Amino acid sequence: MQEVAAGYQALFTCSAHFVAQRELADIIDVELADMAEFDLPPPEIDQQRQLVRARDGKGFTAIAAYRPSVGCTLLPPTWTEADVGRLPYISLPAAPSLDSVAFPSGDKADVKPDRQARALLNQAFDRQTFGEDTVTVGIAIVHKGKLVAEQYRKGFGIHSGYRTWSTAKSISATLMGIAAKDGLIDINAPANIPEWRFFNDPRQAITYEHLLHMSSGLYSQGANTNAMYFAGQDVISAATTTHLEAEPNTRWKYANNDTLLLLRGLRATLDDDLAYLRYPYDKLFHRIGMYHTRMEMDHQGNFIGSSQVYTTARDLARFGLLYLNKGIWEGQQILPVGWTDYAAKAAPALPRSPGKRGYGAQFWLLDSLPGVPAGTYTSAGNKGQFVTIIPSQEMVIVRTGVDPNGKTWALDKFVNAAIEVFGEE
Repeated sequence: MQEVAAGYQALFTCSAHFVAQRELADIIDVELADMAEFDLPPPEIDQQRQLVRARDGKGFTAIAAYRPSVGCTLLPPTWTEADVGRLPYISLPAAPSLDSVAFPSGDKADVKPDRQARALLNQAFDRQTFGEDTVTVGIAIVHKGKLVAEQYRKGFGIHSGYRTWSTAKSISATLMGIAAKDGLIDINAPANIPEWRFFNDPRQAITYEHLLHMSSGLYSQGANTNAMYFAGQDVISAATTTHLEAEPNTRWKYANNDTLLLLRGLRATLDDDLAYLRYPYDKLFHRIGMYHTRMEMDHQGNFIGSSQVYTTARDLARFGLLYLNKGIWEGQQILPVGWTDYAAKAAPALPRSPGKRGYGAQFWLLDSLPGVPAGTYTSAGNKGQFVTIIPSQEMVIVRTGVDPNGKTWALDKFVNAAIEVFGEE
C-alpha cells in the first residue's frame, strides 16, 4: 500500500504542478490531503526534467513524467528516469489566446452575478451548506448559452484545473459516440478486444453498448484499478484479463474496466497509434474549445479514460453545452443525432427507483431525486466532479471539488438552488 500511496503522490503532484501550474505547498494541502495518514516524505518536483519523484519511506521511488501535450504518466516500477524517452508522445499546438472571443467559443465572459447569485456561490464554497467539510474548487453555471456564474478556490482559475476522476467516463463515452458517427464502430456490435479473440471466449458476446451501460457482466471488485492508477500497471493487462461472472446485460455493476474496454476497442479499431493518441483532441476537445484539457495515458499509450483527465471548469462547461445542444457545436453536428438522448436513457439492467440515481450511457440520471427536473443527467467523479445537464432549464452546472474521503457534495440540493436563482418557471 505504501508504494501505491507514493504513486498517488507522484502522479497527482505531477499533473497539478505541470498541467495546472499549481505550487507544491497547496498541492500537499489539497490533492494529497488523503495521503497524510501514510506519513510519506513530501514529493520532489524536478523542474528541469519535468518529473516528480515520491518516496514510500522504504526504498521505493515512484516517478511521474510530464509531457506538455499529453500530461503526466506514472512509470511502471521496473522503469527508471532513463526510460522516460520510451513513453508514447504526440505533438499538439499550444492553446490559442481566446481572451477576445466570447464564451463558449472563447474566454471572454461578462459575468455579473446579482446578490442572489453571489450568495449561492458563497454557499458553494462555505464547506457547510451543500455538504459538511466539502471543498469546492470551481463553480461554473451556464444558462441559455451564457456564463452566468463562476467562482474558484484560491490557487485555481479559468485555465487551471483538477482531475476529473469518473467524469472522464462521460468524456470517454462521448468519444465512442463520435466514433459511431464516423462509422468506426457499431455500439450494438461486439467490442473489438484483441485479447478476447480466442476460440469460444464467452467475453466475445460483450457489446459496446453493454460496456456503455456498465452491464458487461465482467468480474470487478471495488475500483479494481488502483494498481493501474497509482502503481504503473498498464490498461490492457488490467482491463482485459477479468472473467465473465454474469451474462452481459443481465446485471448492472459500476466498474472502471468497462470504460477502459471501450477505449481499448477504439484503439484496436483505429489500428493506428498516432490516430488514437490524437483522437480526443482532433475529434472532441479542440473542436469545442477544450484547449486546457489533457487525457492522460499509461506507459504503453493507452488512455486512462475512466478517471485520468485533467481539465478546467470552463472546459467542462463547454462539454456540458455540447450535450445540452444535442451534440451540435457552432452549427456542426459533432455527436450522432440522438446520442444525447441515448446517453440519458436508463440502462436496461438498472431499473429506475424513486429517490435514487439511475444510470444511462456513462452518465448518471438525476430526475428521480426530489425536486430535480425531468430529463436531468450528470457526469460524476470522485471528490465531487459534476457536469450536470438540465435540458428543461437550458442550463449546465459544473462543480469541481476536492472533497475529503467520506464527504459528499449534495448535488441535487445545489441543482435545485441554482434553478431557483437562474432558472425559469
